[in-house]
Amino acid sequence: MMNKKIYISLAVLMFLSGLTANAKMTKEAHALYQQACNYEYKSDYNTAISIIQKAIAINGDDAMLYTKIAGLYSDIGKYEDALGAYKKAVKLRPNDAFIYISMGNILQTLGDYENAYNSFMQAQQIYPEYKYNYLNLANIEYYRKNYKNAIENYNTFLSAYPEHQEASENLANVYYASNQPDKACEIYSSVYKKYPTAFKDYTNYGMALYDTKQFQAASEILEKALEDNPEDEAILAKLALSYQNMEENDKALAVFEKVFEVNPKLVALKFDYANLLGNMDKNEEAIEQYKEYLTAFPDDADAYRNLGLVYKKMGNTELALFNFEKSYSKDSSNNETKKELAYCYHKKQDYVNALKYYDLALKSEPDNYELLANKALTLHAMDNYVASIELYKTLLEKQPNDRLKQNLTAASIAYGYSLLEKQDYGQAILYFEDAIELNDREASAYFGYAQANEKMGCTDIALTNYEKAVLLAPGNREYNIALNDFRNAHKDITSTAAKPKETTPLTYDELIKKGDEAYKQQKYNEAIDYYTKAVIFTPQDKVTMLKIANLYKLMGNNAKAINFYDKLITIDANNTDAYFNKGLVLANQKNYDESIKCFEKVIALSPEYPYAYYSLGLAYEQKDDIDKALEYYYLYSGIEKDEKMLNVVNQKIKQLEK
Repeated sequence: MMNKKIYISLAVLMFLSGLTANAKMTKEAHALYQQACNYEYKSDYNTAISIIQKAIAINGDDAMLYTKIAGLYSDIGKYEDALGAYKKAVKLRPNDAFIYISMGNILQTLGDYENAYNSFMQAQQIYPEYKYNYLNLANIEYYRKNYKNAIENYNTFLSAYPEHQEASENLANVYYASNQPDKACEIYSSVYKKYPTAFKDYTNYGMALYDTKQFQAASEILEKALEDNPEDEAILAKLALSYQNMEENDKALAVFEKVFEVNPKLVALKFDYANLLGNMDKNEEAIEQYKEYLTAFPDDADAYRNLGLVYKKMGNTELALFNFEKSYSKDSSNNETKKELAYCYHKKQDYVNALKYYDLALKSEPDNYELLANKALTLHAMDNYVASIELYKTLLEKQPNDRLKQNLTAASIAYGYSLLEKQDYGQAILYFEDAIELNDREASAYFGYAQANEKMGCTDIALTNYEKAVLLAPGNREYNIALNDFRNAHKDITSTAAKPKETTPLTYDELIKKGDEAYKQQKYNEAIDYYTKAVIFTPQDKVTMLKIANLYKLMGNNAKAINFYDKLITIDANNTDAYFNKGLVLANQKNYDESIKCFEKVIALSPEYPYAYYSLGLAYEQKDDIDKALEYYYLYSGIEKDEKMLNVVNQKIKQLEK
């Protein structure tokens, strides 16, 4: 609240007027003036006015008489009469700043801020050294909401009177009104420390503290504000919210109940009230408050989402999903809503929609481990084993996780059995091997591995793994029957532990030969089966491993190709062909940065490997790094002997140099 009194001292008044009380008055008028002052002292303003009127009749050209009667009119609330008297006075003494200040205060009281401002500015022009007028200007600019000017004038005044409490509080109020709560808090705090018993603006100070998220301090100040205004709904609301933000839920609940008792129609506050009730597990009450709020604010996406969270907590997936969808329809940008939709659809086993919302959420949070893990689980549940396995592996590389490791094992086994059904035994073996490596106590992995090896004719390996499956799950009827059937079908084999391994039906050389024949006939899956079987017995066979990887590359199975190139690199860290072909696969996937690393490794191992330079040129060209592309094309042209390729590269160089 602004103080509207006239900021001027008696000494200054006399100085500004430039006159003594009787400078121009006749003796008779001066005597009447003195009588009026006595009656004024006794608060008999009407008698004082009558006497001054007589003096004016005698001495009507004296400005002092008009200022006196104007002041008396002002004291009894006759502001229009007061203004009329001041206007007569200012005609007689046009350079009297006091008269303009007095007029400005009356106009301010009447709410005529524009003319009040003009009066104060007239006084300012007459006597700019009078600092108290800056306070008048500051106050009137505050009322006019010219906050920048108000701040400037308050600061000018306070530079002369730094201990002026009311001006300091008013400046803080202006900062708060102009949405600068940090600066407001700084000044409120200073004034409160200096004048703790005289401080008045508890309400605004508390509000500013709340706006700057100083909830503990806000609650303490707002409690003081409430002592003088126990029914003030704004104070009650901010106090309740302060307690809520401090997680003092019981206090918050009590104040919320009080504010709704004072004003039951504060529907906008129902949202925060509902949030509090939900946090306190008062779920039914929270739902009621959210619904009441949404009746008034039907487009509030946050309210629908929070209502959905309450239903989710209660285990009502259908109503949770309904409200999450409603929230999403109002605001499709909120990532938390997308997550909740994904979780709900996942719980309902609606994997298509779950995957849709996981992907939408991941656009905003591509590295969110939980979202990626749930996406992997969804892909797994949809029998999209290859994608789920790749995602599980990526996640496990980032961070160990026993649950995901178990899921990766399960997905590898499930995909292995799927490949068995498709009679793709070579690949099935690889996935069962991965599963066994992940968990060597998983009976179903050994059982599938045994079946795949039996189909490939590896009877000794099959028997060993049938026995392992039964050993790990002795009560499994299917495993026991399969083991007995296998033994009956292969009576010459008793146990891999009891007697030496028998030779396989085909020798290593025969397997390689059959693989090569299948490759020539473009029977690539069949070739892979033979080569894979050969590698089982000769796991360090780099040549055959490279053939398998190249076949997968030829067939467009990039993931399996890279897998085998990596296995080959593990066996032979200097294998340039493995690095080069892996680089080609990565480039085909448009992963140019990783492909460049592979080609650079090739050059490091074999500087005369021409196609590595050419491939680097292509990769950099795709990345629009023309300088690097040209560098490698020039290097390539310096070592290539093939005329046709040289013509191709020279043509590229000409095009890029244009």
